[in-house]
Amino acid sequence: MVGLSGVFGDAADSVEVETVPETVPGGETSDAYRGREIAVRSAFHEGTAVDQPAEAADGSLVWVWGEVYSVTDERGGRRSVDPAETARVCAGQYDEHGMEFVERLDGEFVGLRYDPDDGSVSFFIDRLGARPLYYARTDDGLAVSTSVQTVPDLPGFDPAFDERYLAEYLRCRRTFGTKTPVEGVEQLGPATVLTYDIGGGGVDRHRYWEPRYRPKDRSFSYFVRELADRFERAVADRTGDDRDHGLLLSGGSDSRAVLAAADEPPASFHLGDGWNREARVAKRAADAAGSRFELLERGLGYHETLLERAAPVQEFVGPFHTGHALGFAEGIADDVDTLLTGLYSDDLFGAWSVSQATVRLPFDVQVWLPRACLPSTPDDFVRDQVASGPTRDPDFLDSAPLGEILADNIRAAGSGVEFHGVGYESVEQLSLSSTLYPITNGIGFDLFSALQIVPTRNPFLDRRLVDLALSMPLKYRLRRDPLHRAIERLDGSLATIPHASTRVPLSSPKAAHVVGNRAVNLADKFGDASYRTQGPWQDKDEVVRGDDFVGRALERHEATGRRLPGVDWAAVRETYRRHRAGEIDAGEELYRLVTVLSMPLTRRVVDG
Repeated sequence: MVGLSGVFGDAADSVEVETVPETVPGGETSDAYRGREIAVRSAFHEGTAVDQPAEAADGSLVWVWGEVYSVTDERGGRRSVDPAETARVCAGQYDEHGMEFVERLDGEFVGLRYDPDDGSVSFFIDRLGARPLYYARTDDGLAVSTSVQTVPDLPGFDPAFDERYLAEYLRCRRTFGTKTPVEGVEQLGPATVLTYDIGGGGVDRHRYWEPRYRPKDRSFSYFVRELADRFERAVADRTGDDRDHGLLLSGGSDSRAVLAAADEPPASFHLGDGWNREARVAKRAADAAGSRFELLERGLGYHETLLERAAPVQEFVGPFHTGHALGFAEGIADDVDTLLTGLYSDDLFGAWSVSQATVRLPFDVQVWLPRACLPSTPDDFVRDQVASGPTRDPDFLDSAPLGEILADNIRAAGSGVEFHGVGYESVEQLSLSSTLYPITNGIGFDLFSALQIVPTRNPFLDRRLVDLALSMPLKYRLRRDPLHRAIERLDGSLATIPHASTRVPLSSPKAAHVVGNRAVNLADKFGDASYRTQGPWQDKDEVVRGDDFVGRALERHEATGRRLPGVDWAAVRETYRRHRAGEIDAGEELYRLVTVLSMPLTRRVVDG
């Protein structure tokens, strides 16, 4: 597994520091460093910044996992840099600006700077926390890892599950903020520098940025021009090196935007089960852009493969099946050097992260109105989260209610609010930013799994685009389609191709897409029950009914499952029986549970 792990303090000489086995055999370069009260283990993809640590002028050593694409100067100008030189770029910037250099970087990264002279180590992370860092502290030192599963075990630290945060994952398919289900293991907050005094044990934290929504009174066309221009430059920064680039291409608009913005089209990979509607539309987009297209055929047993592949790299972020491309890891890694995605566009420029007014119609139909309805109090925010789409309340879970857990983790902090250890300017800002700040608040494992295949680049996370999103009036995101109009501006031929979920061209008004989406969803429901769908993903409820791999996983991990706090194993078996019999649809709940059961960390924790 690519990433970093380390121990700092008295325990560094005696504690084993490892990373998990690599996802693509033979595709990583690993190294180990030991010094006075420090042990660091690193693993990086071949062809990336593997020559680490980089040395700064004062003798400090710098390790970085991830990539930096540009550096900002005092006047706000940007200088593009080679992502393969990320560690050396960070060391050079530290020479010039001290630890404040982190504020100048644009990229997705986590790193550490060790000063052997003063015996301190500083950990730094990008503005959104796109590369997580987990840590545990005892009197013997500090243990860190970029994987929650490989935080080294310090003497005297006996990991155990926190029942409430484990329940939070099983209900929300993520734990929020800096919290994890493992007692004593926390995550470094986004946009944070943490400095640890190795000899004295003191810790200092500094947050250098936070999202602040400040809408500009500018026209819709202004924002479309800016989105198209900034996105084109973001893609150029991530494809300017002499490498073979690939793209995870859907039949929607997010990844299609990458094709529209790229000077040279990347190779397109599409996950599918035959030439369904989604695959046909994706192929049309690739052909229009001149991109080589490859359909990656899954089949009924694909989710079982994902469960096996995801287990050692899972992060309590999304269930295992959202590591969509893991089953084709070797083929992708053999074909391209990097992967591009269209992830997070809807968080920034769509309606995904905006609470909207709703109207309930007969037959339990809910209609979202194009009007923001942001929570203004902590209680409002908690109610929104409890009622949100990803939330489930499994019959097999015997724990405190979700509303109580969330309410206990939100509090006033100065003039703002703190949620699960992360501060926000207000409840409204928390509502708008929580799915991206930090990114581990998201509901999918797709980014974190792709990172283990090849270096993965996400143009929508460019700081210029984040800043633009924070200045765009919400009415444009809810009533218009900024991204669709930007694609039309970048490449009109791609905008004439329908969106697979609505069957109308991207160039059509938003109202046409809203109606089209409703009509397509309704029509698809009249098809025969099958794990195959016309959309991008398999129907997990039908996968569980057609393949007994979940049942086999439950049997294999029963001893572990019976020791999970808050989990009623008899109710687990009954939930599975009822699902297989077609009495209920509980595929999502079962997927979350077997995700936890299959993690090596879980066995280590419950076995002591």
